[in-house]
Amino acid sequence: MELLQFFNLDIEPTNRCNAKCSFCPRDQTPHQGLMTQATFDQAMVRALEFRTVARERFDRDMKVNLCGLGEPLLNTLTPGFVHQIRSLGLECSVSSNAALLDERRGAELLDAGLQAIEINVGDVDEQYEEIYQLPFERTRDNILRFKEMAEGRCNVRIVLVDHRRDPVHTAAVSDYWRSHGIDQFFPFKIMNRAGALQVDSMQYDGSPDQAEAAEILRDAQVRPICAVPFVFLFVGYDGQYYLCCSDWKKEVPLGSVFDASFVEVTEAKLRHVTTRRPICHACNHDPVNSIADELGAVREGLTSELEKDIHVQTLIGYAKVVDVLVKAQVDPASDAEISALPSGPDTSGRRPLIPIRSN
Repeated sequence: MELLQFFNLDIEPTNRCNAKCSFCPRDQTPHQGLMTQATFDQAMVRALEFRTVARERFDRDMKVNLCGLGEPLLNTLTPGFVHQIRSLGLECSVSSNAALLDERRGAELLDAGLQAIEINVGDVDEQYEEIYQLPFERTRDNILRFKEMAEGRCNVRIVLVDHRRDPVHTAAVSDYWRSHGIDQFFPFKIMNRAGALQVDSMQYDGSPDQAEAAEILRDAQVRPICAVPFVFLFVGYDGQYYLCCSDWKKEVPLGSVFDASFVEVTEAKLRHVTTRRPICHACNHDPVNSIADELGAVREGLTSELEKDIHVQTLIGYAKVVDVLVKAQVDPASDAEISALPSGPDTSGRRPLIPIRSN
C-alpha cells in the first residue's frame, strides 16, 4: 500500500506542450493555457487546507508535483512555483521532457529547492525524434548537464513510457541511460487517457470480461472506487479541480480553487467514480476495466492466474483504503445515496479517438 502513504497533489503549470508524442492525444484538449500567479497562490491556499486535513484525519502528508498535461517549463513562473512550494514546507517535484531544461532553467529550479525531476524520454536517437518530435541530442545534453548540476541536491529519474509494449526495447533504453550515469527509472505502462487515446487492448465497451470483473468486486464487497482521483489530487492550469490526470479532454471540472476546497469537491468526485460516468467507464485505471484487462491477459496467455490474483487483491486493497478516506470527507447521507446509484459496465458504445501503434 505504499501508493497510499501520501496524498499527491498534481498542479498543472500548463497543458501546452512542445512535444508531439505519438502516444499523447494532444489534440483532444479543448482549451490550453498557462497558470497565473494568482491561481497558483490560491491553489496553495487549498493545498495547505488539505494538508491539515490529511495530517489530522488520516495521519498522512502531502507531496506536490508540477506536471499535468503539458510541459511545465513552458510556464516561466514554474521555478517560482517550486520556491513557493518549498517555502511552505512541502516536498516538490517536476515532470518534464527536458527539451527546455537548459543550464539557466536548471539552475533556477535547483536554486528554488527542487527535490526531484521525472523526465519523460522513453526512446533514444532517431526513434526519440520520430516519437517525440524533439531534437534528441539537445534533450540528452540537457539531461546529463542537469544530472551533474543536481548531484546531491535533486533526484533525477527517467520515465520509461512503454508505448511500444516491448520490454526488450524499454530495457535497451534504460541501459542507454545507465551507460551515461543515470540509474533511477520509472517504468510506465501506456494509459488510454480515459478513452481519449485509442489502445487496441483497452476497448471496454462490450468487453466480455467486464461483467466478471464487476462481480469480483461485488463478491469482495467493495465499491469500484479508483484510487487516483482521491490520492492524486489534480488542479488544472485554469484553477479548476478536475477528476484526475486522465481527464485529458477536461470533461469533469468540479469547481474552482477560488470557490471550493479539496474536501468540498470530494462528494462530486465520488459520484463520478462510483457510477463510472462520464469518463471512468472508458479508462484503463478504473478498477472494473483494470481487472477485465487482467482476465483477458490470462485468457490470452499473457499473464498467469497468480499474477492476476495479486493484481486483483491489490486493487481491492486500494479500494478499501480509499473508501475509508472518502467516508471521512463526505456526508453519510450523500454517501448512502451515491452507493445506491448503478455502477455496472458501460453500454454506451462510446469510441476512442486517437490511434497509436501497439507494437
